[in-house]
Amino acid sequence: MARVKNRRTKPEECVAAMLRRLGVRYRRNVRSMIGEPDFVIGALRTVVFVHGCFWHNHPGCKRAKLPATNREFWKKKIMGNRKRDARIARRLRKEGWHVITIWQCRLAKVEQVRRRLSRLLGGGDVSLRVTGERCLIGR
Repeated sequence: MARVKNRRTKPEECVAAMLRRLGVRYRRNVRSMIGEPDFVIGALRTVVFVHGCFWHNHPGCKRAKLPATNREFWKKKIMGNRKRDARIARRLRKEGWHVITIWQCRLAKVEQVRRRLSRLLGGGDVSLRVTGERCLIGR
């Protein structure tokens, strides 16, 4: 577990590439903000969190399966992460920020995520000529 990174992960790098292609300026892992969002788009008062399906218990996702050993520990740990995520999102919204959460498993379909990001960030339907592109996320 010590080797598990919390910054500059492959899913984060994939989202960063999407934001760059959309021409969005952002800051990464802003420590001064509650929850230390993965991306902060100040001009749009928007934060983007990139959640790993296992660590944040993505409902209905096969990657969110609890390990067979030490289940009670993992259940408590991951449910704590979910509660913290909800608390942070509530507080950010209360402070006037828009909160976007991108799940790791969704990044297998880059085009869909990029289109959704473009729509959420007010860019409309940007012409995206990439076909069959995938972010390669460790399995």
